[in-house]
Amino acid sequence: MKSTTLVACLCLAGIAPVTLAQHDNHGSAERHAAAEPVNAMCPIGKEPVVPSAGTVEYKGKQIGICCPGCGKQFLAWDEGRKDEFVALAVVHREPGMEDHAGHDMGKPEAATAMADAAWTGPYVLDICPVSGQKLGSMGDPILKKYDGREVRFCCGGCIGKFEADQVGYWKKIDEQIVKDQLRYYPTKTCVVSGEPLVENGEDIAINMVYGNRLIRLCCKMCTNEFKADPKKFIEKLDKATADAQRKDYPLDTCVVAGGKLGSMGEPVEMVVAGRLMRFCCAGCEPKLEADPAKYIKLIDAAWQAKGMFMPVKHDAGHEGGHGDDHGEDNHSDHGHGGHGGNEHGGG
Repeated sequence: MKSTTLVACLCLAGIAPVTLAQHDNHGSAERHAAAEPVNAMCPIGKEPVVPSAGTVEYKGKQIGICCPGCGKQFLAWDEGRKDEFVALAVVHREPGMEDHAGHDMGKPEAATAMADAAWTGPYVLDICPVSGQKLGSMGDPILKKYDGREVRFCCGGCIGKFEADQVGYWKKIDEQIVKDQLRYYPTKTCVVSGEPLVENGEDIAINMVYGNRLIRLCCKMCTNEFKADPKKFIEKLDKATADAQRKDYPLDTCVVAGGKLGSMGEPVEMVVAGRLMRFCCAGCEPKLEADPAKYIKLIDAAWQAKGMFMPVKHDAGHEGGHGDDHGEDNHSDHGHGGHGGNEHGGG
């Protein structure tokens, strides 16, 4: 921590806690006290936020700090820097945050270390799994993780209901993910064995959802092999997805910032919910992770404007959310396929 921050923090020992209103002219201290900060680590001190230090408001969000002096320093940052911190805070990767192994989550090597240990994707549906309400319709969605897997709720009242019946709600989520991502699936072969997923015109695939991502496998043995090293096989699936969608990619601008692809060097690529996403720079990735449903909607609209990857319009087929059931044989040409509104089973 910088020496100026240390002085500000040490001053706490000799003064009473400063109220929130001293650093924020957009509302009462009482309202701020009741608000939950979006961050766990102070943007200036890179230490855990201290409730008695209060918060400062930025674009309607409360930013927690470790001591009163940090609030002024944060508000003095330029807008881009503040936006980047908030985006990282929403996905729990703000600088200073450590994982269980002691890696600073704000540093690139920490993200790599976490990826080596496990893999999970963002919650990609645009509705609350409990209420069915659109996320954002009742304020900022609440993000929670269960066994490393992300889920988002429309409000705090839905969390208890979800936790009382996790099996039922995860099944519901997985069914929706299979239905949504099946049309984008890039290959008709098992990602582990390379064996066909269709025999004699029948879809024999096991549709498994892992970390909010659809994985199609040929048999139970491959399910076990996949789970032993998910990162390896998801990287393979990501490459197949990117290769299948890159040629006909429907946008020539960054899906997040809107700038021309290539204007800031080679475009950055990321696969989310089976969709290839192309950015002008790596700085756009945390913004997508903070609100994936928003950008999934944008890329879906762009593909559909080209008549490709049309949404499923019926509920035929078996649901395969937990990797125990098989999808229906109704696959068209994947890769660039899904033309003309072809519909798929499997959830």
